[in-house]
Amino acid sequence: MDRCLYSRIKLLIFIIFLGAICLSFSSKREEVFKQEEVDLNNNSIKEIYTLNNGRLTVVEDSKVIWQSPSEWWIDDFVIADSTNDGFLNLNLSLWKRGNYGSSKPFWVKENDMSIKNHFFVYNKDLKLIWGSSNLDKPNCEFIIKDIDEDLKNELVVIEGEYAKNRQCNGNYIAVWRWNGWGFSNEWRSKEGSYSNLIDLY
Repeated sequence: MDRCLYSRIKLLIFIIFLGAICLSFSSKREEVFKQEEVDLNNNSIKEIYTLNNGRLTVVEDSKVIWQSPSEWWIDDFVIADSTNDGFLNLNLSLWKRGNYGSSKPFWVKENDMSIKNHFFVYNKDLKLIWGSSNLDKPNCEFIIKDIDEDLKNELVVIEGEYAKNRQCNGNYIAVWRWNGWGFSNEWRSKEGSYSNLIDLY
């Protein structure tokens, strides 16, 4: 069987399986604690990545080498090769003010300073290589995994809607893939109620 066709069939099976999961979901931005030890920079010393109450701190050899700004709220982080270049990335789902940072496009007259969800990708040296502007739909959950067995990772997310109470209600499952300069949408489910993306694995 042609490998491309086989990969598409595997992706279709995965999508059908996701479509069968329709559970109510309501996720407040609560105090979250998550910790991982990974040697992201390949110097044979594992860094400790600690997410505590919306702030991520990276410690190497007992020294803080990176910390997210205090004005951000980070929902989750995943260390995985999201750009498919063979190197691990630090991937963040975060909330902050401002549609753009210091590099606002010249055609944009005014920066939207409301608090919105963003997705940021850092390289092995913890330098930002890609950061989204305000996402049209906030990511309630995300994973990075090769779901169609084509040796390239996909970004799989549960997307919600913005709400005044800052809850994230999962309305869609979407599959994205790195295209060299950002992420392109490969597929989005029908509207429903989705949750527990991590439980698929």
